[in-house]
Amino acid sequence: MLNYDKNKSRYFLRMVNIGADYNSSITEIRYLRVTNIASVLGVLYNVTWMLIALFLTDALVIYGSNTFLGLMFLIALIFNRKGWRVLASVWLILASYISVLLFLYLLGYSSGVAVVCFLIIILPYMTFPRKARHIAHVFSILACLTLIVTVIFQSNITAHFDGLDPYISQIINISITGFICLILIASMSILIDKSEESLMAEQKKSDDLLHNILPANIVRDLKESGKTIPKRHKNVTILFTDFKGFTELVASIPAITLVNELNDIFGRFDQIMEETEVEKIETIGDAYMAACGLEKEMTNHAANCIRAAKMMQSFLEERNKNHEIKWKMRIGIHSGSVVAGVVGKKKFAYDLFGDTINTASRIESAGEVGEINISSSTYKLIKNEFTCFSRGKIHAKGKGELEMYFVN
Repeated sequence: MLNYDKNKSRYFLRMVNIGADYNSSITEIRYLRVTNIASVLGVLYNVTWMLIALFLTDALVIYGSNTFLGLMFLIALIFNRKGWRVLASVWLILASYISVLLFLYLLGYSSGVAVVCFLIIILPYMTFPRKARHIAHVFSILACLTLIVTVIFQSNITAHFDGLDPYISQIINISITGFICLILIASMSILIDKSEESLMAEQKKSDDLLHNILPANIVRDLKESGKTIPKRHKNVTILFTDFKGFTELVASIPAITLVNELNDIFGRFDQIMEETEVEKIETIGDAYMAACGLEKEMTNHAANCIRAAKMMQSFLEERNKNHEIKWKMRIGIHSGSVVAGVVGKKKFAYDLFGDTINTASRIESAGEVGEINISSSTYKLIKNEFTCFSRGKIHAKGKGELEMYFVN
């Protein structure tokens, strides 16, 4: 029974997706699916009339007209399969319109077939692609005028075939039309829900990607106004790392191996940044730059960077025990004020600017492998939490003599 249900579901999906081009927008695919569903319902409408007519009359004109109309609705599916979207929608509405006119001629106004006009009024807006919306307007207006004229001149629209009781014809036409409206609206509702779910999923992917590249406040500004204003942060700690002998290592191993190694190491570094509330800023080659205190004001920004640095060291020491390539890392940390913002108009790059960045880079360069080298400004912020020993004043390129400390 379960396999039977799955097969029915599979066949239904195939029918609904006839002619679907998944390179098209979600909205265009939805219009196509509604066109397919409406075409099948048109076929079922005439098949139902055919079955009922078998019990009520033996008139060939009823059999022939329903067969002809059923084939017309079926052709709309063929057009969709060929990729002729506008023609398929036009054909569907024409088939519906001809059905109304033919039934009015055969069964008269009293058959209740005029109610199908309501369906034809809304159907173009549910099936026509956006590029052919002007055609939808024409068909909807035509159906509306037809309904008005039919009601006004109802006394003149008499049946040319009296083999069916008008009361029964009215019940059949109104009931089937009601069910078709119900199915179409329900289908449209389900397709809209699925479209919204798909759009929300895509939006989440885009948001996640943006948040991986830019801080949350920058993403918010860009989404709201399309631009962001650079902001000065007075109390920030910058963490810099790089690897000793990286240039020589690059020349000695395959490029793919190098990329895989860095991806593994920096991937863990990214996790550490999240765990310690430090914001990764960028990587340039073997250099890794992060900062704490940008997203929100905090007093422990320097301590967080020290904790992150210790975790990075521990990870690298453990990794070196089990890997052929031994990575030797220097870490430099400095605290101060920075300006943060997005530069460029394409391929946005979030970056930090100011003397604090340059000093942090020099602190890192003046460090030693396996040590966390910090500036005097950082030392003042963490001296009550971590044990440090002074290195005295060390010459830093472009900065002169700077007092530095190693964290134990």
